[in-house]
Amino acid sequence: QILKNMKILSILSTLFILSLSYIFGATEEKTGEITFKKGTLVEVALLTIQPGKESQFYEEYFSQALPLAPKYGARPIGSFMVEKRDQGNSPAQMVIFFEWESLEKKRAFEKDFDFLKIVNIRNDALSFLNTGYFQVDKDITYSLKESGTYEFAALWLDPNNAPKLEQYFQAVLPLASDPKIQFELIAQLSSLGVEDKNYHPNIIFFSEWKKGMEGRNELATRKEFKDNLHLRETASPYKDLLLIKPILN
Repeated sequence: QILKNMKILSILSTLFILSLSYIFGATEEKTGEITFKKGTLVEVALLTIQPGKESQFYEEYFSQALPLAPKYGARPIGSFMVEKRDQGNSPAQMVIFFEWESLEKKRAFEKDFDFLKIVNIRNDALSFLNTGYFQVDKDITYSLKESGTYEFAALWLDPNNAPKLEQYFQAVLPLASDPKIQFELIAQLSSLGVEDKNYHPNIIFFSEWKKGMEGRNELATRKEFKDNLHLRETASPYKDLLLIKPILN
């Protein structure tokens, strides 16, 4: 009888915990990985979907375009929602990284008749689209979490002042590992240097602030940052600086 009562209590306790989880929305945080591969073409797309046309983009266009991509050596790398625009005038709602086997394969995809049949569905669904081609100099795999604070920084460099960016990093990067800051560069993407598409920053830095906005704000208070910020701004008079959140399944 005692064992029976204990079993009943155990079941009731489990049901109680589950009910609390339901009431308070307790769920496990979503996580994932992002991988960049050396020797491939990385397409970066900044886009905004017109209100009310989300299903047109995802269900009518993307669901048809995605199956066409593998024969061109393509795969999605990662998708992110823009949470805040810190610098620049890009109205992008999303940032998407996509991998192609090569520039030639990507150009061939855009001539594929099956793609040409659906591209206007995409164009009509979007109010903004900027894309460009980039590359990384090493293989990178990095873990992402839904609650993480990630930064997308695309820089257009002034050729006469580009070396000042390195001076800025030499002065400021030693602070990255500070326990109150915790900044980590995930990937550095360099422009492929071709005129295809319409998004041509010289370099993109994709990073994580492991201490979140608290760490980012802390860096802004440090003397090393304040004294050398002018070097970064002189080297790159225009930049897109976006805080982004990963879309994880």
